[in-house]
Amino acid sequence: MRATAFVLLLALALAMMFSIECATQRQQVDCSYYKKLPKGEEIFCSAIYDPICGSDGKTYNNDCLFCTKVRRTDNKLKFVHFGKC
Repeated sequence: MRATAFVLLLALALAMMFSIECATQRQQVDCSYYKKLPKGEEIFCSAIYDPICGSDGKTYNNDCLFCTKVRRTDNKLKFVHFGKC
């Protein structure tokens, strides 16, 4: 009985640690993948809606569209926050 309770508490503690880590990771958009693509190459983005607010005051539907615009503006466009502007 004690061993079962210990295992359950340990599993709960580990689950909390991982969920907190995942929640804090998303503080910035990582556009490094898009910077590695050859210039002039067409980028096709998915239709997944996960809004990002850019420093131009516009809301981008997802990180792909945001990073594509960052690339076109030579990194002048900056990340403000996740969600609508």
